[in-house]
Amino acid sequence: MRIEEDVLFIGRKAVIADVHLGLVRHYDSELIEKALGVAEKAETLIVAGDLKHLGRRGQYERFMREVGGITELILLRGNHDIGLDCEKAIRIGKYGVFHGHAVPDEDILDAKFLIFGHAHPAYFIRDSAGGYRDRVFLTGEIEGGKRVVVLPAFNDLCASTAVNLDRPVGFMFRRYGYKEWYAIMFDGTLLRI
Repeated sequence: MRIEEDVLFIGRKAVIADVHLGLVRHYDSELIEKALGVAEKAETLIVAGDLKHLGRRGQYERFMREVGGITELILLRGNHDIGLDCEKAIRIGKYGVFHGHAVPDEDILDAKFLIFGHAHPAYFIRDSAGGYRDRVFLTGEIEGGKRVVVLPAFNDLCASTAVNLDRPVGFMFRRYGYKEWYAIMFDGTLLRI
């Protein structure tokens, strides 16, 4: 696994989450261009939930046509993806990928590495003006020696949870707790939470 900005690569497969097309409609074109850049580097692009926002389709058809025209595109169901044809989760060898708002099947939870979105993790950085939130990956270990990677929102206009101040949302954090976790900034800096 490796990270490039807000994208997780598993070999030649790229995983993103929380695109939220339609959140701010004039920004959809930039999100699609950004996704096209990722698609050019990957044989498969997996969107781990919330391709669209709150029932709005935004430029969903354009995303599917253009991004799907460059690479294999796999959509996983997020809590905002009502009406889309999506899979619930996917297993790629030792990796289980899902959105994070609902409990996936046991074969996904049995994976050594669990990768999901939904929580929109960020890290609050104090500065002279008060501070700001910087989107991050969140990683930790849960029972059974499983590693967890929580994806940042691909859409940088989404609200985020400062994981060094607040507990992220989702069943994984309720079920497994939140100890010995780290934030990984896009430049690779590791921050203990």
